[in-house]
Amino acid sequence: MFIARSSYLSPLLILISVFLLASCDSAKTPDTYSDVATQGAYTITLNHQGNAAFVGSLHHGGSYWTLVPPDRHFDWNHKAEGYSSLSSAAFAPDDDFVATTDKRTIVLWSVATGESVWYWNAPGDIEDIALTAHGELALLGLSDYTATLFDIRNGGIRQRLAHEGTVYDVSLNTEGLIGATASDDLTAVVWNLNDGSRIQTFTHNNQVKTAELSPTGRLLFTSALGEPGRVWEVSSGNLLFELPGGRGHFSAASFNANEQHLATGNTSGQIQLWNLNDGTEKERWRATAGDKWVGNNVQVEDVTFSSNGIVAAGANGRIYHMAF
Repeated sequence: MFIARSSYLSPLLILISVFLLASCDSAKTPDTYSDVATQGAYTITLNHQGNAAFVGSLHHGGSYWTLVPPDRHFDWNHKAEGYSSLSSAAFAPDDDFVATTDKRTIVLWSVATGESVWYWNAPGDIEDIALTAHGELALLGLSDYTATLFDIRNGGIRQRLAHEGTVYDVSLNTEGLIGATASDDLTAVVWNLNDGSRIQTFTHNNQVKTAELSPTGRLLFTSALGEPGRVWEVSSGNLLFELPGGRGHFSAASFNANEQHLATGNTSGQIQLWNLNDGTEKERWRATAGDKWVGNNVQVEDVTFSSNGIVAAGANGRIYHMAF
């Protein structure tokens, strides 16, 4: 019985394999790539211009890189001796400062000098961070069911934004007046950071992992486990588009400056470019794994627009460049 069943199913398995291979082949290979962490990274965060990155390596601590060509400039760690396990980071809107975090500490660094500016203990375990201009304020996503607007220059909490679950992801508009949060409580929320009030609440059917505001705060992209990505109009709360992302969930997203395009990356290594006039996919690439990476899927850690295309960062320690 067992042999007969195996023989019967084998053509079906072959067809499924062919279909999966064909699906993978529909994605392009990135034009170029460079390795900035040979054995992988806890986090890689790209600057807004797509020409520099912070790398939180698995085995060699934190570092600041320029990308074309790849060049390591500064080693950034939270202790005097040894390497730190740095799990998130954020560039200020003008890319002049970077904040790095482990679970409980925050350090603000100057890109011009490479020197640390401030060091703080966080009010809870940090999941994500976003910065206002010149690193004045930090929006922290915390595991204590809040997002906290923290005065990174002077210390102290400006606002506590309450959820009913862990806050996995945070983002700010360019002016830093509007914030967005993604939570385990199945919601993404857009907040007025002047008074801590809710502008809109967007409900999903699963944990929301990504909430990315457009530069003006006009649009919001959200992604929940097992669901398509969604683009919302913040002022009305209307759903504009649903974006199919394939396997996994969208782990990174970025709007371009004029908010006409969206770049996304997901947990299975797919990088996509979307037209926000009609919600259609314009291009698709797949991150290459590399010889030292275990498995074929590479989670995309970050994605942004550069002067001539898209830049993406993978958890395998690779930076990808794609022209369009």
